[in-house]
Amino acid sequence: MKRSPSLEDALEGAVSAGLQSQLGDAAGVVSVFLDPGIAVSKPDSYVRSLSKMLPTGAKVETVVTAICQRLYEDLGLQFQEREGWKLSDYVNDATGKVESAGDYKEASKAFKRVAEDYRLTAQKIPGLSLVLTELASYMDAWSSIGEARSQHQEEHYSTASENYAKAADILKATKARSHLSRHYEACTLLEKGEAYSSEENPEASIESFKTAVETFRQAKTLLENMLAQDPAPQEKQDLQKWVEITRSRERYCLGRAELEEARILDKKGDEEGSSARYRSASQRFEELAAEAQTDQARWELETLALSCHAWAEMKEAESGASPELYAEAADLFSKVEKITPRKRFRLLALASSSMCKALEAGTRFRRTRNTQLYSEIKKALETATDYYQAAGLQNAADWTRATGKLFDALVYLTDAAVERESRRKAELFQLAEKHLELAARLYGQAGFTVKRDQAVQLLKRAREDMELLMSPIEALAQTPALTGVAVAPVSLVREKTFGLERVDAANIVGNPNLSQRNVSVGSELTLELEIANVGKTPATLTRLENIVEDGLELVRQKTVYPVENNAFDMKGKRLDYLKTLTVKVPLKATRKGTLELRPRIFFHDQKGFHGSYDFDATSLTIRDLGISGWLKGPKQ
Repeated sequence: MKRSPSLEDALEGAVSAGLQSQLGDAAGVVSVFLDPGIAVSKPDSYVRSLSKMLPTGAKVETVVTAICQRLYEDLGLQFQEREGWKLSDYVNDATGKVESAGDYKEASKAFKRVAEDYRLTAQKIPGLSLVLTELASYMDAWSSIGEARSQHQEEHYSTASENYAKAADILKATKARSHLSRHYEACTLLEKGEAYSSEENPEASIESFKTAVETFRQAKTLLENMLAQDPAPQEKQDLQKWVEITRSRERYCLGRAELEEARILDKKGDEEGSSARYRSASQRFEELAAEAQTDQARWELETLALSCHAWAEMKEAESGASPELYAEAADLFSKVEKITPRKRFRLLALASSSMCKALEAGTRFRRTRNTQLYSEIKKALETATDYYQAAGLQNAADWTRATGKLFDALVYLTDAAVERESRRKAELFQLAEKHLELAARLYGQAGFTVKRDQAVQLLKRAREDMELLMSPIEALAQTPALTGVAVAPVSLVREKTFGLERVDAANIVGNPNLSQRNVSVGSELTLELEIANVGKTPATLTRLENIVEDGLELVRQKTVYPVENNAFDMKGKRLDYLKTLTVKVPLKATRKGTLELRPRIFFHDQKGFHGSYDFDATSLTIRDLGISGWLKGPKQ
């Protein structure tokens, strides 16, 4: 993976700082003989060489942790020590997070800079102050949205929710973009749903996702009502895109709510209901993946769809006690591991695959009663535990550890049942009791109360020297491969066309002003249009129309621009970034009435973008002269 120079510099700096913090003055000596730059291209080779050069008493693992802590700190990332990770694992993890969130962070900074430009220009040009101040607010909102996206990719969902809420509040206070505030209120709820899910609180997660669905629907209705009012072509196109974006996020939240419902049903032991929910969620995510606008969103949704498919297969296998379906689910999780770029979620997929293999062995035991399968089940559980711990999913790791202890107890109880020598029989029962007590405690810590109660009941029966009634497949019920696995973040970014691309292209805005708003027939007045280019590419102005309505006429001898069909030919006037132009339209009132002027200016840029801008409507009242006015004559 090619890394940016800034990341290379950060890694070299982190190596130097980490060595200094752990080795003191000896760090300089080590760096003379072992170039820190090697850590950039060959991180694990660097660590192997470093381990041979460390002073007595220094541990290479401690030095690597110090280096990684400094690297993450310098990159603005949250550091979490992972069991079994090498330096290359941390470097790849940091690289992925920087590259996925980098565009969003840079976009956020760019929007903030543009907002500052607009505010400075507004101070210099009072006539455009309201327009530019509103645009600055819009850029502030997009800056917050960029921050939210970055936080989402880093799985800091609560912070992302706060940034979306900030954007929604800013948009609500604007005149032209207030209709978008509802959409981002829904995004706030979506992120809360993700946060609750990552905290293993499915009930609260479902409530947030379902409230987000309703809020997205309200936002969609508002947008559709605006479309029904026959807006200008560019505004219509934008509104149509926003409707599509809102609809896709609504569907995503429906799928996420179903996924969380499946987890709850699984904990309650409803295999069929859980499987049905997982399949429904998988179908929704597959449909969204087919419509994804970016490669990143596509593979994220495909990963989620495939995971839900695998979880559904697991529940169906449990319901039908089918080792074949468990094997199929294991293969599906192996496919998930291959298409998921994030290491944490690759580990989770591998853990789930191992769980499926344990379940497959458990169902074969039910059919064959072959006690040799215990070792196969135990091995798969231990593998799953290692992967869960490496991924940082403690509840799932506790579950697999507890189930491992439960299987140890089952072996002891099985042996005790056939043991004839009384002392050995008592020893086996005592060993079983200890393992069952530990299993019950671990199940309770992980939140699996049904499994805890099963272990307690089995402990009671063991103490009463009763016949063993629990089989391995029953012990494997409520697997956290379904109920406790985190969901990889899905970007769902489709608003890009409304962001920096719009700022980079030519973008004309303006403000109309009439010299008089109440005139007599025959009077002359001036419509003054202040125009600015707020896009970073120079704009070429082509045509200004809708400057004359019934009851008015152009005073052609006073016009600066050529007139054709009551429209100005702007003669390709160039307007650079944040440059302004004042266009004066001389008019004469010809007939009594009340009318509105809605000028529209057309423009294009050198990149091939063609656009138009509709000025706000300006009202004008034209009255009859009357006798006194006829005697004095109209104002010129």
